[in-house]
Amino acid sequence: MSVNKGIITCPQTIAGEAGARIFEEGGNAFDAALAVAFMQWIVDPFMTGLGGMGIAQIYDKKLNKTIAINFAGTAGSKCTEEMWANDKVTRSDVSNLFQFDDYRSEIGYKSIMTPNTLSAFNEIHKRYCSMPWAELIQPSIEHAKKGLTVDSRLGEYFKTGYALRSNINPLQPNTYQRISASDGCKEKYLKSDGSVYDTGEIINMKDYADTLEIIAKNGAKEFYEGDLSKIIINDIQKNGGFVTQDDLKNSKPDFVDPLITNYLNYQISSPPPPNTGMSVLQMFKLIEPFQTEIKNHSSYEYLKIIANVMSISHQDRLDYNADPKFVDIPVDEIVLNEDRINNKINDIRNNIIPEIGNSSSGHTTHVNSVDTEGNWIGITHTLGWASGVITPGLGFIYNNGMNLADPRPGNLNSIAPGKARGSNMVPTIVLKEGNPVIICGAPGGAVIVSAVFQSLLNMINYDMSPTEAVSAPRIHTESGKVYLESRIRTDFKDKLIDLGFDVVQEDYPYNPMMARAQVVSYNPENNTLDGGSDPRGGGSVYKV
Repeated sequence: MSVNKGIITCPQTIAGEAGARIFEEGGNAFDAALAVAFMQWIVDPFMTGLGGMGIAQIYDKKLNKTIAINFAGTAGSKCTEEMWANDKVTRSDVSNLFQFDDYRSEIGYKSIMTPNTLSAFNEIHKRYCSMPWAELIQPSIEHAKKGLTVDSRLGEYFKTGYALRSNINPLQPNTYQRISASDGCKEKYLKSDGSVYDTGEIINMKDYADTLEIIAKNGAKEFYEGDLSKIIINDIQKNGGFVTQDDLKNSKPDFVDPLITNYLNYQISSPPPPNTGMSVLQMFKLIEPFQTEIKNHSSYEYLKIIANVMSISHQDRLDYNADPKFVDIPVDEIVLNEDRINNKINDIRNNIIPEIGNSSSGHTTHVNSVDTEGNWIGITHTLGWASGVITPGLGFIYNNGMNLADPRPGNLNSIAPGKARGSNMVPTIVLKEGNPVIICGAPGGAVIVSAVFQSLLNMINYDMSPTEAVSAPRIHTESGKVYLESRIRTDFKDKLIDLGFDVVQEDYPYNPMMARAQVVSYNPENNTLDGGSDPRGGGSVYKV
């Protein structure tokens, strides 16, 4: 199908439809992206929402440049570096989380960082959108009034949490504990007998609709300075949270230059710290000398090189990424330093297997929107893992960004008022001769970086279509392991083990832990747009 106005890719079909209708009504890519994002709040309320955080990247056609828009969650002003320093804390084996036996940084009011998503959407609207603010929010309001029909994915999320009342990991709350973390969340997402909703049942979302109607009428300022902000802060502070009225009032996104590197005859543009675009760029720099070795996709040589490259980059992400307003991040000095890159390339050639530590997963979502006028935007927005806190009557869940704040003083990501948590979100744009030709992002925690890198590599190196690129067999490095989908040959797995890798191959041809990549591409030769949405988690491509 040809594209006359624009294209949307995102994991949720209903949200994608909202963006398509905005295109049909004459909106641009930025209008459509915000309409999708607002709808994602309603249809994926444990993944993303009004209480969240994130990162966007755009291509500004007027300036002919890419711009990153950072709206990371930040620690509240009532936090102190020492506040949890003397309390017992552990790091999870399969995640990069700081864990307490009372779950304080994972669920409940103390886990909440300042929610910055709406302030970013407001700035995007003021600078780039063509349609009124209220019109972009209205589709999500109307959908919320109808209620949230529990789909199979959300139904499974609820059911698993309800069945597993005891924790597999005693320091990590299960789904049921997350839903029960506050009175507001229990009232909304549990039935009167304490049971969860089943697939096909409808959850009342009128309170969320009412909140969005106030914001549609009064603007984003209502959330940060108006009567709504007072309700939010009264509830958070009454329950021991760290976010203050001034934190909300001072919330604003940062418009910054992305990191950019060359790869073959392309330029890769990805967000700077506290997001991990440096990891995506590092992977491309590390793999560029191995064009012969990786010429056959999913071959043993391909897997060996990719596993090494991603292992190095994931470890550097853990070792160096943090909030650049508080810590000097050695992006040019270490992570992307040419001499160090060359040393790592030699290690790969000599089969020196890097040691890698823990990484993380999370609840996140993404939308790409591109129009035929040359506007590009990718937004990745998240609740982290969702705090399980709802202020009664407001309908939305807050983030739990504090679970990646280091309670040990003097470290890279130690707690500090106003300090952003490190983020794995990397909406990335590929340019050719200075013009955008691909945009890719994904939800999924640390696996986002692996998914974005491989999806882009699939298109650049193997001439895959967007759908082929996000669907191809994928690997991931995490917690010292290399994860393979079952479509990877088992004898190749055995060779990787013999080489020294710790390999996990589960019986998933399309493993849902691999992150749900979303891609849009532009072909300048025939002036066409195309899109792909990862089959690992459903999703949609809308061409209008």
